[in-house]
Amino acid sequence: MNGDLRLDAMMKSIDLYGRLAYGGQCVAAMALIAAPLLFVTASVLPFRVWDDGRVEAVLIWLGGWALALAVGIAGVAFAVFCWRWSGDWITEWPGYAVGMGIAATASAALAVMLTSTPLPVYLSFVTAAAAAFVAGFLVAGNLAGTRVMADRRRRPRMVARRR
Repeated sequence: MNGDLRLDAMMKSIDLYGRLAYGGQCVAAMALIAAPLLFVTASVLPFRVWDDGRVEAVLIWLGGWALALAVGIAGVAFAVFCWRWSGDWITEWPGYAVGMGIAATASAALAVMLTSTPLPVYLSFVTAAAAAFVAGFLVAGNLAGTRVMADRRRRPRMVARRR
């Protein structure tokens, strides 16, 4: 079997673990996007709302830094955990670009849900993370069929015609 044909067969059938891993990596990317945003917000917002002399500002500042650090570490740990079952196609630029796009969209939706809707906080987090996971799971099967792969699929036919 030709190497291009094996690659084509692998790309057409991304297994369940690969799809689950990509959905998990989208959720991990959400955490990696949220960590620096939490850090900056916790560094600026308490001192804008309260003056420097308030104890609440310092407590929210330090608590925000701790939360940002915990979210960042959790995002890295979950990404490493999911990386084990992910396929090689995720390491190509379309995999990263689409995953970060899904994560950024889910993070923006989470921010809107936290600030503008009457949903409880825990339900907002669960909804945004579940949406990112499901979107990553569904996109994973079609992501491998990008234009680069279509060019590779045409090549074996052209070689067969020459023979």
